[in-house]
Amino acid sequence: MDRPADLTDPLVRRRAELVKWARDPVDVLPAWVAEHDFRPPEAVFAAVHRVADEGAFGYTRRAAALGPAYASWARRRHAWEVDPELVTWHVDVLQGVVAAVTALSEPGEGLVITPPIYFPFLDIAPTTGRRQLEWRLRRDDTGWHLDPDDLDAVLSREPDARVLLLSHPHNPTGRVLDPAALARIVEICARHDVHIVSDEIHGDLVRPDVEFRPLLTVPGAAERTVVVTSAAKTFSLSGLRCAVSVFADPDLRSRVLHAHPPLLLGHPGRVGIEATIAAWEHGADWTDGLVELIGRRFDRLAERLAAEAPAVRWHRPEATFLAWLDVSACGLGPRPGATLLERARVAVSEGVDFGEGGEGHIRVNVGTAEAVFEEICDRLLPHLGVAAGGGA
Repeated sequence: MDRPADLTDPLVRRRAELVKWARDPVDVLPAWVAEHDFRPPEAVFAAVHRVADEGAFGYTRRAAALGPAYASWARRRHAWEVDPELVTWHVDVLQGVVAAVTALSEPGEGLVITPPIYFPFLDIAPTTGRRQLEWRLRRDDTGWHLDPDDLDAVLSREPDARVLLLSHPHNPTGRVLDPAALARIVEICARHDVHIVSDEIHGDLVRPDVEFRPLLTVPGAAERTVVVTSAAKTFSLSGLRCAVSVFADPDLRSRVLHAHPPLLLGHPGRVGIEATIAAWEHGADWTDGLVELIGRRFDRLAERLAAEAPAVRWHRPEATFLAWLDVSACGLGPRPGATLLERARVAVSEGVDFGEGGEGHIRVNVGTAEAVFEEICDRLLPHLGVAAGGGA
């Protein structure tokens, strides 16, 4: 059975100039960018080798096969019936997100985001002339939450809001919206005539005890929802540049596709297309293994934090391979990520970069080999193990 290999060779990754490994000096361990280090399924390698052996790197019509491949994956992974004819393709998820946002709103109209949020989302409104509106997460003893009543309040006072941009599952908190919350979101957006763009790139990486529902499976969502996703996060294929948008309404698909000049959005290349198709067609067991492996990393992180850094507050994520840690009690200053880079020589994501609610937080990527993960913990935890004022 094909399972993720628990090995990471930092030298290979640095020679390849992968951003995760090559951005910082060689004495720094990376735990920042949302990309895991595990070897993709053998079927992906076979597909890439086949393209290389053929030497056929030209323009291709193979993108049309992405629809059937994703529909099959969605059916098996999420019990979701996708019409292959309503799937379109992009170079990456952010391209699909921005294309949908700009097609479904006009300059000056409102775009709702959910901070603390995946930081590129914070650039979309300013760079497209939209007005950024915020539906902020709440935190209590059970974790981070999006309260639909708060969304209703935002849309009631902002009648020019046109698009809600969701990260589902949520990055950086790892929260998965439950079916009841999704149904309310759809109802509220319908009442306020707001479209939804749902980035579901982490949807395959959900804990087995948590129910994940693609937004387009919610009754009433079809006429106002675009789901954008990719094999990139699950299978670590980001550099191959291939993503899809999924629709359930032909008119909405046509509106989004025809809102832009036909050459603007580009086209994924053949290597990315073939690797993505192979991953979706043959990667189910591998993905199950990855979810199990990530679960073991979080088990170990929970154990070590409890024993060595009880001042850290966190809620085990329901999805992703990203830990969102509240280190505000650890005396690390207003930019704890920068402090930890200097003191521990570990690169983590700075919480304030994720917007409102990120203060005092860091995001740590656990998706790496066991030995690398343990060294990251060995370096970080001594600096997180005492409360503010105690010295670290």
